[in-house]
This record gives sequence, structure tokens and C-alpha cells, in this order.
Amino acid sequence: MKVAFVFDYVMHYHRATLQAIESRVRDLGGQFTLYTARHAQAGTGRAPLTTAVVGDQRFYTLAEKYVGSYALRHQQGLVEQLEQQRPDIIVTMCHSGTWSEWLIAKNKRKWGSRLLAWQCGYEYNPGLLKRSVLAAFIPRFDMHLCYHSNAKRYAIAHGARPEQTLVMHNTIDEGAIVAGDKLEARRSLEQRHPQLAGKRLVLYVGAVLEEKNLDRVFEALARLKDERNFFLLVGDGPYLATLKQRYAQRSDWLAAGRVVDGVGSYFDAADVFVLPGTGGLAINEAMAHRLAVVSGYADGSADDLVQDGVTGFRLQGDSVEELAHRLGQLLDDPGLARSMGDAGEQRIRGDLSFERFIDRVMQGLLTQAKPARQ
Repeated sequence: MKVAFVFDYVMHYHRATLQAIESRVRDLGGQFTLYTARHAQAGTGRAPLTTAVVGDQRFYTLAEKYVGSYALRHQQGLVEQLEQQRPDIIVTMCHSGTWSEWLIAKNKRKWGSRLLAWQCGYEYNPGLLKRSVLAAFIPRFDMHLCYHSNAKRYAIAHGARPEQTLVMHNTIDEGAIVAGDKLEARRSLEQRHPQLAGKRLVLYVGAVLEEKNLDRVFEALARLKDERNFFLLVGDGPYLATLKQRYAQRSDWLAAGRVVDGVGSYFDAADVFVLPGTGGLAINEAMAHRLAVVSGYADGSADDLVQDGVTGFRLQGDSVEELAHRLGQLLDDPGLARSMGDAGEQRIRGDLSFERFIDRVMQGLLTQAKPARQ
């Protein structure tokens, strides 16, 4: 079984996933190849890895152009490499604006390949033109490995058959996370940031982009009018300068910058994790650190991860009032926050664990392998 994954950007959170799949495929006597863009830039606040993460990693040149709000891409040299290799299974990110993905779909039968989508269902509420494009594009895939239940619904809505979809419950390797002692983590952070002493910490970790809706956190804390509350923002991105300018006069927040190594201490020290806009895997990491989560739709995964009133609160709308109310509930009731954090940890280390995620990915790959089709 020859398996090829195509990821334009390999982020730090992809490393464990790709290495685990590579290991499983090799254990079965198969070959695993990762194709990725050379010198790809994923944007400020989202820095892709620049070193190889698997044994057989090959490269292509990514050409990208924006026409209005549409991103058009071509993975130069990829189709030629795949034609030479002719994998049994090709897994792509399923971006309808990527011309080379259309070419792969056109040639898959000639190559004897099955085409699988690494489906995140990222195009929210597409317009008429995009819906028409998706209706022609989505059915070209033999199977959709869906990030979450909403991604499954997305694939089916645009032409996939239900039996062609499998919900993976994309996650991080929670086994690599050992939640630390809260008091020790607080002392450590307070030494670096004395202004955190005695504060109730609302944590956000991720890229700082306008679509993250971080302004709502500032507005929610202003409504709560409690000087003990403090917003700890860990991350970088183009919207950070706007936040710094807009809230320069407020002393109830700190931008700690982008942190990868050592970010666990921020999770361990916090009282609640907040994700009012887009995002996803930070929820998984917060749950592994026993943090209650207050989240909006995120990338669609929140509906599977955040059990409302059990592991945190799933925001039902975009109102600042609701966000303030939920944050206030958890900050005013540490016992409730702890119980929700404990429930979240059990969930992320149980049915939604990394090991079970990889099991589901392999299930999808194996159902599409040649022996299963003969």
C-alpha cells in the first residue's frame, strides 16, 4: 500500500499526526510519502515547519493568487511526481481553488489511485458561485476523512454520499501533555509577568486574526467590571497591532507573544479558556490541561468537543452578553470550572484521544486500499 499525503503547509500540530500515520502504514509493510510546498508561508501568526517531519518528504512549488476573496493555487510539479509514483491512496486538503487537485481527480483512475479528502469543511456559507464549484468538486473524491461532525455535514451538503464520509475527530497528541500543578504554574508565570499576581486568568492561545473575534473578550470583561479578571493572550498575528492600539489604556490584559515550547504553563495557570471566533485544536489542548472551555462555533469542532454545561459552555450566538455571562459563571465558581475541566480531560483522553483518532484515519485508508477493492 502506497499512501501519499499532500499538505501545502505542515504546521507544528501536524507533526505527531503525520508521524503516527507514517508509522502505522510502515508497520503494515506500506510506503508513506508526504508532499508539501517548498518555502511555503502560511501567514503571520501561523508559521509552518521548515524541516522534514517524515522519512519520505518531497516538495513542490506553490503558486498562489487572489482574485477578490478567492484564493487560486497551483502546486507546481506535484501532479508529475504523483504520476511517476502512482500511489494507491492520495490524501489532499480538498481545496476547490487548487487547480492541481482538479488534475489529480482527473488522473486518479489512470494512476490506479483512490483520492481522499482531509476534510475540514472550512468554507462557511459559500455563495452561489462557490456552491456550484463545490458541487462539481466534492463528488470527485472517493472518501472524506472529516475533521468533525460539521465537516461531514458539509461534505454531504456538497455532493458526497454519507457512506463516503468518516468523522476522524481531528486532535492533538494528548499523551505528550502532562498537566502541571496550577499553583506552581501560576508562580512561574507571575515571576515573568508580575501583573498576573492575584488575577483570575482568561486564556486565549492561537493566531491573532480579526476572525478570532478577540474584541468580544475585551468587551465581555469590561461588562463584568471585576478588577480581578485578566485576559492573557498568547499568540501573534496581523490583528495584534490593532488590539494593542485599541486597548492601550487597559491594564487588564497581556499579549505574551507567540509561544510553542513552554505554552503548557500558560494553560496550567489559567482559570478558563476562551475561543470566541475561528480555531479548533487549542480547545483540545485546553481540555488536556483540565481547563473549562467557553467557545463559539470555532472551526466546527466545538460542537463535538464542548459539551454545553459539562466540559464548558458552547456559545449559542455572537453576543457579548452571553460571553460575559459564561465567563463570569466560571470565574465566580472555581469548583464548577474544575469539574468541567476534569470532564474535558476525560473526554479528550478517552473517545476523542489521539490514538483513537489515528485508528479512525487508518480505518479510512484501509477501506480504500487496493486489497479491499479487489
